[in-house]
Amino acid sequence: MTEFSTSLERRSGAAIVALAGDLDIASEAQAVADLNASMDGCEVLVADLRGLAFLDSTGVRVLIAADLRAKELGMRFGVVRGSGMVARLLEVTRIDQRFPVVDDPAELMEAPPA
Repeated sequence: MTEFSTSLERRSGAAIVALAGDLDIASEAQAVADLNASMDGCEVLVADLRGLAFLDSTGVRVLIAADLRAKELGMRFGVVRGSGMVARLLEVTRIDQRFPVVDDPAELMEAPPA
């Protein structure tokens, strides 16, 4: 088990929240709180999963909730995919049909509004 943490970077109207460690039921509340807190004053919310060692269905639910909240606020939401089993889970759940899943946060900041 890897301890969960987040870090926030703001650039060009975007909030980039880097998630690290294990995103599962134990870290769900912190992930939701940190993603929601980062939404103030930005046009794009990016969840960067490259630092995650583990992601399960709870983590996928966290991402869907962030997408819904961002839409309520008139923001765009997207995910930087990560690697290994994190990328594989995003692929098998077909989450990229719900919101953009990219390799670099800059791709989300350059994308036109949906």
